Amino acid sequence: MIFDPFENRTCRDIRNNLGHDFVKAIQTKDPGPFKKNIASYPSRQPNGPVATYIRHRTDCFETIFDQIISHGNQPDGDIIISILLWNLELFFEFHEWLETEWLSAHGAWKNALQALILSAIVYELLTYGRRLPAEKVAAKALLLFKQHKGIIPDLFDTNLLILKLTELDPVPPKFNIKQHYF
Repeated sequence: MIFDPFENRTCRDIRNNLGHDFVKAIQTKDPGPFKKNIASYPSRQPNGPVATYIRHRTDCFETIFDQIISHGNQPDGDIIISILLWNLELFFEFHEWLETEWLSAHGAWKNALQALILSAIVYELLTYGRRLPAEKVAAKALLLFKQHKGIIPDLFDTNLLILKLTELDPVPPKFNIKQHYF
C-alpha cells in the first residue's frame, strides 16, 4: 500500500482529519486536538506509508507551531501562516487554512483566495501523480490569477506561481517571508 488519498479511503480520511485538526490547532494555538488525533492512529507498520505520512505531518506541525509562537502576532499573520504551510508543501492544509477566510470573503478578494486555493489543489494533485486533473485545475487558477493577481499579497510571488502553473512544473515555488518578517 502507498499513501494516496485519491485512491484509498483510509488515507483520505487520515489526510482530511489531520488536516482539519492541524488548521484548528493553528487557529486556536492549541496543539492538543491535533496531537490527540495523531495518537489515535496506531500503525501496525511503523515504517509503512501511513506512519510515514503521520510522522511527516507531526514534524511539519511542530515546525509551524514553533514559528508561530516564537514570532507572536505579526501583521498579516494569516498570510504568513499560509506561506509557512505552502513552503512545507502542506497543500491540503494550505487549502483548509485559506478556505476559512474564503468562506466569508466577497468579490475580487474571494476570487483571489480561490486562485491560491486552486494552486494548492494543483500541487496536491501533482504530489500524487494526478497530472490530468491538475492541468484542469491549473487552467481555472490561471484564469483567476490573471484577473485578480494585483490584490494578492506581495508575499506570494504571483508571477512565479503563474509561471509554474502554466508549465505545470511539479516542483512548487517557494516564497520568501524572511525578508519581510523573520
